[in-house]
Amino acid sequence: MANISAIVPTIGRPDALALLLDSLATQTRPPDEVLVADGSGGDAIAALIAAGPWAQHGLTVRHQRVSPPNAVSQRVAAIARATGDYLLLLDDDVVLESPCIEMLVAVLEQTPDAVAAVADMVNEDWPEATTAWRWYLKAIGMREGEWHGRVVGPLLRFGYPPRPFSILPMEWFGTANTLVRRRVYDAVGGFSTFFLHRSTTNEDVDLSLKIARHGRILICPAARLAHHHHPSGRVSVFAGAEDDLFNRYLVLTKTTGRSSLAAFGNVVAFFLIETASNIIGAIRRGKFTGLAARTGGRASALFRICAGRAG
Repeated sequence: MANISAIVPTIGRPDALALLLDSLATQTRPPDEVLVADGSGGDAIAALIAAGPWAQHGLTVRHQRVSPPNAVSQRVAAIARATGDYLLLLDDDVVLESPCIEMLVAVLEQTPDAVAAVADMVNEDWPEATTAWRWYLKAIGMREGEWHGRVVGPLLRFGYPPRPFSILPMEWFGTANTLVRRRVYDAVGGFSTFFLHRSTTNEDVDLSLKIARHGRILICPAARLAHHHHPSGRVSVFAGAEDDLFNRYLVLTKTTGRSSLAAFGNVVAFFLIETASNIIGAIRRGKFTGLAARTGGRASALFRICAGRAG
C-alpha cells in the first residue's frame, strides 16, 4: 500500500489546525504522516502538536519551523522531509470528511494515468463566469460551458458549478484539497519559486500546469472537505491583488512559455475585465469595501511588470 504524507503549511491558526488534525486522525484511510510547516514565529503551534491527542489515534504529526512565512517555501520544506508515495496538499483551515483520503487514493490507484486527485469543497459552490468574463470567453471562441474544468486565457480557472456529481477531468487543482503522486511532483521540479511577496496566489495553478503534462488531474466529488478560510495570517487586500496579477504574468511567461507581450496583454485584459466586474458587483451590492485596495494592487502589479521589477 502506498504511503501518504499530508503537507500542511500554517501561520498563527492553532484552533483551525486542531480541527484539521482531528479530521485527519479519524479518516478511514489516515495519512502515514502529517508534516506541519509552521511560519507563525511563536510557540502555539508546537505546543498544540505536542499536547494533542492525535498520536492516540495512530496519527504521526511532525512540526518544523519555517521563516520567513511563505506559502511555497513552507510546503517545499515539509515535502523535503516527506517519505510518502503520495503528497496530500492541504491548507490548515480545511476539515475533511472521514472517507475523503480513501476516495482520493482510490482515484489514483484505479486510474494509472491520473497524476492528481482533487477533493470537492462541500461548504462552497464552484463560481460560474461573470457576465463580463462570459463575453471574453465567447469572444475567444469558446462555447457556453466549454470552460468548465479548464485554465483559460489569463489563468482563469473554472470548475463545474454548482458542483460535480461524477469524476471529471480538470486542468488545475488547489493546494488545499489535492492528492498528488510524489514521483510526478519530483519530475516537474516541484513548486516554482519565482513568485511575488509571500506567494499567496497562483502557485497552485503553476504546479497544476506542470503536473498535468504528465497525466490527468481528476476531481472526485465523493472526496469531500470544508474550507473555512480562516481570516488570520493573510496579507492585505492590496498585496493579495498585486500578487494575484503579477504572479499570473510570471506563470504565463515562465511556465506556459508565452511571450512577454502576449502575457502582458493577458494580464491587462484580466485587470480591465476583473476590475469592471468588481465595480459592477460593488454597485449592485452597495458595498465598496476593498474595491480601491484591490484595484490599486492590480495597478501596482502592472507597474511592476512595465518596470521589470519582480519585487
